[in-house]
Amino acid sequence: MNRIYPFVPPIEAAVQLTTPDCQIIIIIYQTPLQGGTLLPRKKRKSISRRKKMIRRILVIVGLIVAIPILVYGARIYNLYNTVHQSLDDEEFEAYEPEETKVDEDSDDDYEEDVDAESMPEDEVEAMKFVDDPFYEAERSEPNPDHLNFLLMGVDDNHHRSSTLSDTIMVIHFNTKTEEAAILSIPRDTFVRIPDRGYDKINHSSAFGGTRLLKETTERYLDIHIDHYIRLDMVGLRASIDSIGGIQIDVPYRMVQHDGKHLFDPGPQHMTGRDVFHYVSARKLIEGEGSDFGRIKRQQQVVMELLRIIREDLSLNQTLNLMEDVSPYMRMDIGPGLVANHWNAFNRLNLNAIEIETLSGDSIMHQGVYYYRVPIEDARETMKSLTQ
Repeated sequence: MNRIYPFVPPIEAAVQLTTPDCQIIIIIYQTPLQGGTLLPRKKRKSISRRKKMIRRILVIVGLIVAIPILVYGARIYNLYNTVHQSLDDEEFEAYEPEETKVDEDSDDDYEEDVDAESMPEDEVEAMKFVDDPFYEAERSEPNPDHLNFLLMGVDDNHHRSSTLSDTIMVIHFNTKTEEAAILSIPRDTFVRIPDRGYDKINHSSAFGGTRLLKETTERYLDIHIDHYIRLDMVGLRASIDSIGGIQIDVPYRMVQHDGKHLFDPGPQHMTGRDVFHYVSARKLIEGEGSDFGRIKRQQQVVMELLRIIREDLSLNQTLNLMEDVSPYMRMDIGPGLVANHWNAFNRLNLNAIEIETLSGDSIMHQGVYYYRVPIEDARETMKSLTQ
């Protein structure tokens, strides 16, 4: 706009109107004088009428643009009120330790690793002795360039206000380099829960809700978690159905222990119900039926959903998706954070996202299955993803 060509009159005003789907720029030019004198009165009246008409057009265009903005704004506001929940506002009924054991025993989907090594009490105490100094040491200062999100997946089939976390992921985003990483934590990981002692990491959400799971994860990995996202498995099904299903490349044939065939290998179009069976399947006689097989499939679905939201959905379709999922989702992420980092998310190279799962050993102690990842190893894995 700084270059003015001889045949282009000076600009009087420029108005930029932006909607989620388009951008309109309206330019009003000045009418040049003739020979350095005012135009005749008749021409001035004609110009005045034309200016009034232009102003009316601007008002009409402004209203046309403002109405959808107001509609989108109202939808975002209602959505925020539905899903937003601070940790202070969370209501839950705490489990007692014996109740978590009852829930695991009654959960048909819960399966212990029969090949796990039975560990005597003195060896368990030795593991705690090695890990304790890390828990008691001063924690690292938060990095202002890092955003960490705790993603919890729960299957609330007992209809209780607190339940065991079936999926635990830490999603890391570096706001400076615009790089991202995902770390999955097996639900049976043996950790020290604040004020509870050593137990499975997913028991922390049963003992103290999202706040205690967040604190347990922070202390275990020596990170600062900025926000959480809690999604019921019913919400996962709703999200898939909301976008008409997703395409998943199944890596192997999957057959349940009762002989029921689930999936053949290769690309498959899956509904929400299909995806639920795909990510939760255990006890397979064909295919990877361990907790690690489930984690890999969960990571695969999360990445495909991110790709669809980023590449295939308009703002309206994204809001439709969020509204369908909102009854089954809670988070403490505000619209300001989303707006501030939306452009960075759109620039994010999804193929470059690093995805890891904590690796350790299976153990049995007092008849209970645990997954042992030394805290030093867990922190090194997290650190490798955030550097």
